[in-house]
Amino acid sequence: MFAHASPKSVAIVGGGEGATLREVLKHKTVTAAIMIDIDEMMVNIAREHLPKMSDCSDITNSEASCFDDPRSELIIANGRQYFIDNYGTTIKKPLFDVILIDALDPEEEKDYNDKLYNDNSFITSLFNSLTEDGVMVIQVGTGYVPDANFYS
Repeated sequence: MFAHASPKSVAIVGGGEGATLREVLKHKTVTAAIMIDIDEMMVNIAREHLPKMSDCSDITNSEASCFDDPRSELIIANGRQYFIDNYGTTIKKPLFDVILIDALDPEEEKDYNDKLYNDNSFITSLFNSLTEDGVMVIQVGTGYVPDANFYS
């Protein structure tokens, strides 16, 4: 988010627990945050049992839950297919200043992730959906920090 001078429109692919949405809505320049998640059950469980993950009560002019913030829109759909359908060959929707891919780690659920991370039509549609100075972040795996003895 900080890599863009003034992010207004943001898309989140995944992020069902609402924490990424919460962090996006902390930016005062954001006027629209669309979260596309395939798992409605996950979103509902997180809203009920993990409300702190999507707590926006400390954000001025927001609601208690980030899901209810007037700037946010939750779309229950396959994020990959959403972008291919709306930005694949014909641009149907508004463009995004920032896209955050907060889906599964690439090393997990290999069959699905191959479609998510290695599909040229999906990647092309993501680029098609960005504004001229748009920024995209794609999760590429789990980080590893060696212990202090590693450097000895």
